Amino acid sequence: MTWLEFALLHTPAPTTVRVTARHGNRYAEPTVIGPVVVNPTRTVVFCPPDTDVPPGSLVTLPTGQTTRVRATCRLDALGFRLPGHLQLDLEQPAMT
Repeated sequence: MTWLEFALLHTPAPTTVRVTARHGNRYAEPTVIGPVVVNPTRTVVFCPPDTDVPPGSLVTLPTGQTTRVRATCRLDALGFRLPGHLQLDLEQPAMT
């Protein structure tokens, strides 16, 4: 299963988030990333495998809420039922 197939299977429509990546003390220009799968708790976002979002970056969810990336985890597809992806663990509650 490809990332696109997985994302479309687990969302009613293609979903994107806006990411403002943090590199040291600077933030890059916001970038739209998708398709993504947002966990219903809005504390985890699953992104395409080629995504690069460092901890400390800002993420604006489809709800319009903005929160910070607490940690990231890259998962390879080998041996798992999920396709390769980048998992973003977000702070909660979301900043408005």
